[in-house]
Amino acid sequence: MKSDRSRAGFTLIEVLAVILLTSVVFGVAINGYIDLSRGTQRASDTTREIRRATAILDHVARDFENVVLLTKPPEMDPLEHPWVFLGESRHSDVGADHLKFVTRGRQPQIDDVHESDLEMVAYSLRHAADDDSFELMRWSSPHLPEALDRDIPSDESDGAMLLAEGLAYFGVRFVTEDGSVVDRWDSSQLLNSSQLPTAVDIEVAFYDPDWDPGVDPDAVLRNYIRRVVLPLRPLDLVELLDPNSLVNGGAGGAGENLDDEGIATTGGEERTPCGQTPCAGMRACAVIGCIQKEGLFGHSIDVMFELALESNQSFCGWRQSHSPQLFWLIDNPACR
Repeated sequence: MKSDRSRAGFTLIEVLAVILLTSVVFGVAINGYIDLSRGTQRASDTTREIRRATAILDHVARDFENVVLLTKPPEMDPLEHPWVFLGESRHSDVGADHLKFVTRGRQPQIDDVHESDLEMVAYSLRHAADDDSFELMRWSSPHLPEALDRDIPSDESDGAMLLAEGLAYFGVRFVTEDGSVVDRWDSSQLLNSSQLPTAVDIEVAFYDPDWDPGVDPDAVLRNYIRRVVLPLRPLDLVELLDPNSLVNGGAGGAGENLDDEGIATTGGEERTPCGQTPCAGMRACAVIGCIQKEGLFGHSIDVMFELALESNQSFCGWRQSHSPQLFWLIDNPACR
Protein backbone atom coordinates (compact mmCIF):
# COMPACT_ATOMS: atom_id res chain seq x y z
CA MET A 1 0.00 0.00 0.00
CA LYS A 2 2.80 2.41 0.85
CA SER A 3 4.42 1.71 -2.49
CA ASP A 4 1.16 2.52 -4.34
CA ARG A 5 0.79 5.87 -2.56
CA SER A 6 4.34 6.92 -3.42
CA ARG A 7 3.58 6.46 -7.12
CA ALA A 8 0.30 8.44 -7.04
CA GLY A 9 1.81 11.94 -7.93
CA PHE A 10 4.75 14.37 -7.85
CA THR A 11 6.35 15.54 -4.69
CA LEU A 12 6.34 19.23 -3.72
CA ILE A 13 10.02 19.51 -4.51
CA GLU A 14 9.45 18.17 -8.02
CA VAL A 15 6.63 20.63 -8.66
CA LEU A 16 8.72 23.55 -7.42
CA ALA A 17 11.60 22.43 -9.60
CA VAL A 18 9.39 22.34 -12.68
CA ILE A 19 7.98 25.79 -11.89
CA LEU A 20 11.48 27.19 -11.40
CA LEU A 21 12.76 25.66 -14.62
CA THR A 22 9.74 26.93 -16.56
CA SER A 23 10.25 30.43 -15.12
CA VAL A 24 13.88 30.43 -16.15
CA VAL A 25 13.01 29.35 -19.69
CA PHE A 26 10.26 31.95 -19.99
CA GLY A 27 12.54 34.63 -18.52
CA VAL A 28 15.30 33.90 -21.01
CA ALA A 29 12.81 33.87 -23.87
CA ILE A 30 11.18 37.14 -22.80
CA ASN A 31 14.54 38.87 -22.31
CA GLY A 32 15.65 37.69 -25.73
CA TYR A 33 12.44 38.94 -27.29
CA ILE A 34 12.76 42.32 -25.57
CA ASP A 35 16.39 42.68 -26.66
CA LEU A 36 15.46 41.70 -30.20
CA SER A 37 12.57 44.19 -30.23
CA ARG A 38 14.79 46.98 -28.93
CA GLY A 39 17.46 46.18 -31.49
CA THR A 40 14.88 46.14 -34.26
CA GLN A 41 13.48 49.47 -33.07
CA ARG A 42 16.95 51.02 -32.91
CA ALA A 43 17.74 49.76 -36.40
CA SER A 44 14.40 51.05 -37.67
CA ASP A 45 14.97 54.46 -36.05
CA THR A 46 18.48 54.65 -37.49
CA THR A 47 17.27 53.66 -40.95
CA ARG A 48 14.43 56.17 -40.78
CA GLU A 49 16.86 58.91 -39.73
CA ILE A 50 19.25 58.02 -42.55
CA ARG A 51 16.40 58.17 -45.05
CA ARG A 52 15.30 61.57 -43.73
CA ALA A 53 18.85 62.92 -43.84
CA THR A 54 19.35 61.57 -47.36
CA ALA A 55 16.14 63.21 -48.56
CA ILE A 56 17.17 66.58 -47.09
CA LEU A 57 20.71 66.41 -48.47
CA ASP A 58 19.45 65.32 -51.89
CA HIS A 59 17.04 68.26 -52.08
CA VAL A 60 19.57 70.88 -51.02
CA ALA A 61 22.36 69.36 -53.13
CA ARG A 62 20.18 69.41 -56.24
CA ASP A 63 19.71 73.16 -55.87
CA PHE A 64 23.44 73.76 -55.40
CA GLU A 65 24.31 71.64 -58.45
CA ASN A 66 22.22 74.00 -60.60
CA VAL A 67 23.55 77.30 -59.23
CA VAL A 68 24.19 79.99 -61.84
CA LEU A 69 25.69 83.44 -61.33
CA LEU A 70 26.30 86.26 -63.79
CA THR A 71 29.19 88.54 -62.95
CA LYS A 72 28.41 92.19 -62.46
CA PRO A 73 29.43 94.45 -65.36
CA PRO A 74 32.02 96.98 -64.15
CA GLU A 75 29.84 99.94 -65.06
CA MET A 76 26.76 98.65 -63.19
CA ASP A 77 25.83 99.81 -59.69
CA PRO A 78 26.18 96.81 -57.31
CA LEU A 79 22.74 97.55 -55.89
CA GLU A 80 21.20 97.13 -59.36
CA HIS A 81 22.70 93.67 -60.00
CA PRO A 82 20.07 91.04 -59.04
CA TRP A 83 22.35 88.01 -59.29
CA VAL A 84 23.60 86.97 -55.85
CA PHE A 85 25.03 83.97 -54.02
CA LEU A 86 24.53 84.57 -50.31
CA GLY A 87 25.20 82.44 -47.24
CA GLU A 88 25.13 83.71 -43.66
CA SER A 89 24.77 82.18 -40.19
CA ARG A 90 22.13 83.22 -37.67
CA HIS A 91 21.59 80.13 -35.51
CA SER A 92 24.22 77.54 -36.39
CA ASP A 93 27.88 77.07 -35.52
CA VAL A 94 28.46 74.65 -38.41
CA GLY A 95 28.18 77.11 -41.28
CA ALA A 96 25.60 79.26 -43.03
CA ASP A 97 21.96 78.48 -42.21
CA HIS A 98 20.44 81.27 -44.33
CA LEU A 99 21.10 80.95 -48.07
CA LYS A 100 19.97 82.65 -51.27
CA PHE A 101 21.02 82.04 -54.86
CA VAL A 102 19.79 81.55 -58.44
CA THR A 103 19.42 78.09 -59.97
CA ARG A 104 18.45 76.63 -63.33
CA GLY A 105 16.62 73.67 -61.80
CA ARG A 106 13.04 74.83 -62.19
CA GLN A 107 10.81 72.66 -64.36
CA PRO A 108 8.68 74.71 -66.79
CA GLN A 109 4.97 74.14 -66.21
CA ILE A 110 3.73 74.61 -69.79
CA ASP A 111 5.52 72.95 -72.70
CA ASP A 112 4.19 75.09 -75.57
CA VAL A 113 4.86 78.45 -73.88
CA HIS A 114 8.31 79.95 -73.39
CA GLU A 115 9.05 79.69 -69.70
CA SER A 116 12.40 80.20 -68.03
CA ASP A 117 13.98 77.53 -65.84
CA LEU A 118 15.69 80.21 -63.76
CA GLU A 119 14.60 80.27 -60.14
CA MET A 120 15.57 82.29 -57.09
CA VAL A 121 15.93 79.91 -54.13
CA ALA A 122 16.36 80.65 -50.42
CA TYR A 123 16.87 78.41 -47.37
CA SER A 124 16.37 79.54 -43.79
CA LEU A 125 16.63 77.86 -40.39
CA ARG A 126 14.14 78.90 -37.70
CA HIS A 127 13.22 77.79 -34.16
CA ALA A 128 10.35 75.33 -33.81
CA ALA A 129 7.32 76.53 -31.85
CA ASP A 130 6.95 73.56 -29.48
CA ASP A 131 10.52 72.56 -28.51
CA ASP A 132 14.19 73.48 -28.88
CA SER A 133 14.56 71.96 -32.33
CA PHE A 134 14.82 73.81 -35.63
CA GLU A 135 12.84 73.82 -38.87
CA LEU A 136 14.37 74.18 -42.33
CA MET A 137 12.32 76.36 -44.67
CA ARG A 138 12.68 76.61 -48.45
CA TRP A 139 11.45 79.52 -50.55
CA SER A 140 11.54 79.87 -54.33
CA SER A 141 10.37 82.30 -56.97
CA PRO A 142 10.49 82.05 -60.77
CA HIS A 143 10.91 85.82 -60.98
CA LEU A 144 14.29 87.43 -60.47
CA PRO A 145 14.21 90.78 -58.68
CA GLU A 146 14.92 93.95 -60.61
CA ALA A 147 17.79 94.85 -58.28
CA LEU A 148 19.87 93.33 -55.48
CA ASP A 149 17.63 91.74 -52.82
CA ARG A 150 19.42 90.12 -49.86
CA ASP A 151 16.22 89.46 -47.89
CA ILE A 152 15.63 85.76 -47.11
CA PRO A 153 11.95 84.83 -46.54
CA SER A 154 11.43 82.36 -43.68
CA ASP A 155 7.68 82.44 -43.03
CA GLU A 156 4.77 80.72 -44.72
CA SER A 157 3.12 84.09 -45.26
CA ASP A 158 6.08 85.03 -47.48
CA GLY A 159 5.77 81.86 -49.54
CA ALA A 160 8.34 79.74 -47.67
CA MET A 161 7.55 76.03 -47.29
CA LEU A 162 8.62 73.59 -44.58
CA LEU A 163 11.31 71.24 -45.91
CA ALA A 164 12.38 69.51 -42.67
CA GLU A 165 11.62 69.65 -38.96
CA GLY A 166 13.10 68.20 -35.80
CA LEU A 167 16.64 69.36 -36.60
CA ALA A 168 19.39 69.97 -34.08
CA TYR A 169 21.30 72.05 -36.60
CA PHE A 170 21.78 72.68 -40.31
CA GLY A 171 24.68 74.44 -41.94
CA VAL A 172 26.58 74.93 -45.18
CA ARG A 173 30.29 75.65 -45.49
CA PHE A 174 31.92 77.00 -48.62
CA VAL A 175 35.13 75.72 -50.24
CA THR A 176 37.23 78.42 -51.91
CA GLU A 177 39.44 77.99 -54.97
CA ASP A 178 42.53 77.52 -52.78
CA GLY A 179 40.83 74.72 -50.83
CA SER A 180 40.10 76.61 -47.62
CA VAL A 181 36.66 76.36 -46.00
CA VAL A 182 34.67 79.40 -44.84
CA ASP A 183 31.33 79.76 -43.05
CA ARG A 184 29.97 82.75 -44.97
CA TRP A 185 29.72 83.93 -48.57
CA ASP A 186 28.32 87.03 -50.23
CA SER A 187 28.91 87.61 -53.94
CA SER A 188 27.52 91.15 -53.67
CA GLN A 189 30.34 92.28 -51.38
CA LEU A 190 33.87 93.25 -52.34
CA LEU A 191 35.56 90.15 -50.86
CA ASN A 192 33.62 87.61 -52.95
CA SER A 193 32.38 89.98 -55.65
CA SER A 194 30.67 88.00 -58.45
CA GLN A 195 32.37 84.82 -57.26
CA LEU A 196 31.14 81.32 -56.43
CA PRO A 197 32.71 78.70 -54.15
CA THR A 198 34.10 75.64 -55.89
CA ALA A 199 32.10 73.34 -53.61
CA VAL A 200 29.88 73.35 -50.53
CA ASP A 201 29.70 71.04 -47.50
CA ILE A 202 26.10 70.50 -46.34
CA GLU A 203 25.70 69.25 -42.76
CA VAL A 204 22.55 68.28 -40.85
CA ALA A 205 21.74 66.58 -37.53
CA PHE A 206 18.43 65.65 -35.92
CA TYR A 207 17.24 66.86 -32.56
CA ASP A 208 17.29 64.49 -29.57
CA PRO A 209 15.01 65.54 -26.66
CA ASP A 210 17.50 63.95 -24.21
CA TRP A 211 20.44 65.92 -25.57
CA ASP A 212 21.98 68.37 -23.11
CA PRO A 213 23.03 71.56 -24.98
CA GLY A 214 26.02 71.75 -22.65
CA VAL A 215 27.38 68.49 -24.05
CA ASP A 216 29.38 68.39 -27.26
CA PRO A 217 26.82 67.51 -29.97
CA ASP A 218 29.41 65.46 -31.88
CA ALA A 219 29.55 63.07 -28.91
CA VAL A 220 25.77 62.53 -28.83
CA LEU A 221 24.18 63.44 -32.16
CA ARG A 222 24.71 61.68 -35.47
CA ASN A 223 25.57 64.24 -38.15
CA TYR A 224 25.26 63.77 -41.91
CA ILE A 225 27.57 65.60 -44.32
CA ARG A 226 27.70 65.80 -48.09
CA ARG A 227 30.10 67.72 -50.33
CA VAL A 228 28.63 69.12 -53.54
CA VAL A 229 30.77 70.51 -56.35
CA LEU A 230 29.36 73.57 -58.13
CA PRO A 231 29.94 72.66 -61.79
CA LEU A 232 29.14 76.05 -63.33
CA ARG A 233 31.54 78.93 -62.73
CA PRO A 234 30.36 82.59 -62.78
CA LEU A 235 29.45 83.70 -66.28
CA ASP A 236 31.00 86.88 -67.66
CA LEU A 237 28.94 87.63 -70.75
CA VAL A 238 31.22 90.45 -71.86
CA GLU A 239 34.32 88.26 -71.77
CA LEU A 240 32.60 85.30 -73.42
CA LEU A 241 31.47 87.43 -76.35
CA ASP A 242 34.61 89.50 -76.76
CA PRO A 243 36.69 88.06 -79.66
CA ASN A 244 39.78 89.73 -78.19
CA SER A 245 39.43 88.10 -74.77
CA LEU A 246 41.79 85.40 -73.59
CA VAL A 247 38.99 82.84 -73.25
CA ASN A 248 38.31 83.21 -76.97
CA GLY A 249 41.94 82.87 -77.96
CA GLY A 250 42.60 86.60 -78.30
CA ALA A 251 45.45 88.63 -76.95
CA GLY A 252 43.35 90.13 -74.18
CA GLY A 253 41.78 93.54 -73.87
CA ALA A 254 38.34 94.53 -75.06
CA GLY A 255 37.28 96.87 -77.79
CA GLU A 256 35.08 99.78 -76.92
CA ASN A 257 32.75 99.59 -79.93
CA LEU A 258 31.43 97.14 -82.49
CA ASP A 259 30.94 97.59 -86.18
CA ASP A 260 27.75 96.62 -88.01
CA GLU A 261 28.90 92.99 -88.22
CA GLY A 262 29.54 92.74 -84.49
CA ILE A 263 33.34 92.90 -84.76
CA ALA A 264 35.08 94.64 -81.89
CA THR A 265 36.90 97.86 -82.75
CA THR A 266 38.98 100.28 -80.77
CA GLY A 267 37.72 103.78 -80.46
CA GLY A 268 34.99 105.05 -82.78
CA GLU A 269 32.43 107.80 -82.67
CA GLU A 270 30.29 108.41 -79.60
CA ARG A 271 27.06 106.44 -79.61
CA THR A 272 23.65 107.99 -80.12
CA PRO A 273 21.72 108.30 -76.83
CA CYS A 274 19.16 105.51 -76.54
CA GLY A 275 16.25 107.95 -76.29
CA GLN A 276 17.09 109.28 -79.76
CA THR A 277 17.20 105.87 -81.45
CA PRO A 278 14.25 104.22 -83.29
CA CYS A 279 14.09 101.58 -80.52
CA ALA A 280 13.39 104.02 -77.68
CA GLY A 281 10.30 102.95 -75.75
CA MET A 282 10.47 99.32 -76.91
CA ARG A 283 11.02 96.21 -74.78
CA ALA A 284 14.54 94.76 -74.85
CA CYS A 285 13.44 91.36 -76.15
CA ALA A 286 11.59 92.94 -79.05
CA VAL A 287 14.83 94.59 -80.14
CA ILE A 288 17.36 91.80 -79.52
CA GLY A 289 15.02 88.89 -80.38
CA CYS A 290 15.17 86.86 -77.17
CA ILE A 291 12.79 84.10 -78.27
CA GLN A 292 13.88 83.95 -81.91
CA LYS A 293 17.60 83.69 -81.04
CA GLU A 294 17.33 81.38 -78.07
CA GLY A 295 19.67 78.42 -78.41
CA LEU A 296 21.71 79.94 -81.24
CA PHE A 297 24.64 81.42 -79.31
CA GLY A 298 25.12 79.15 -76.30
CA HIS A 299 24.22 78.90 -72.65
CA SER A 300 25.46 82.30 -71.48
CA ILE A 301 23.46 84.25 -74.06
CA ASP A 302 20.35 82.18 -73.29
CA VAL A 303 20.67 83.18 -69.63
CA MET A 304 20.74 86.84 -70.61
CA PHE A 305 17.69 86.36 -72.87
CA GLU A 306 15.75 84.68 -70.07
CA LEU A 307 16.62 87.43 -67.61
CA ALA A 308 15.39 90.08 -70.06
CA LEU A 309 12.18 88.10 -70.60
CA GLU A 310 11.55 87.55 -66.91
CA SER A 311 12.02 91.21 -65.98
CA ASN A 312 10.26 92.54 -69.11
CA GLN A 313 13.19 94.94 -69.33
CA SER A 314 13.03 98.07 -71.42
CA PHE A 315 15.49 98.35 -74.29
CA CYS A 316 17.10 101.52 -72.97
CA GLY A 317 17.50 99.89 -69.56
CA TRP A 318 19.07 96.82 -71.16
CA ARG A 319 21.40 98.92 -73.33
CA GLN A 320 22.55 100.97 -70.35
CA SER A 321 23.30 97.92 -68.19
CA HIS A 322 25.20 95.90 -70.82
CA SER A 323 28.54 96.37 -72.49
CA PRO A 324 28.70 97.64 -76.11
CA GLN A 325 30.32 94.30 -76.94
CA LEU A 326 26.84 92.78 -76.72
CA PHE A 327 25.22 95.31 -79.06
CA TRP A 328 25.69 93.03 -82.06
CA LEU A 329 22.56 91.28 -80.75
CA ILE A 330 20.55 94.40 -81.70
CA ASP A 331 19.07 93.77 -85.14
CA ASN A 332 18.66 97.43 -86.07
CA PRO A 333 22.13 99.05 -86.42
CA ALA A 334 20.58 102.47 -85.78
CA CYS A 335 19.76 101.36 -82.22
CA ARG A 336 23.28 100.25 -81.35
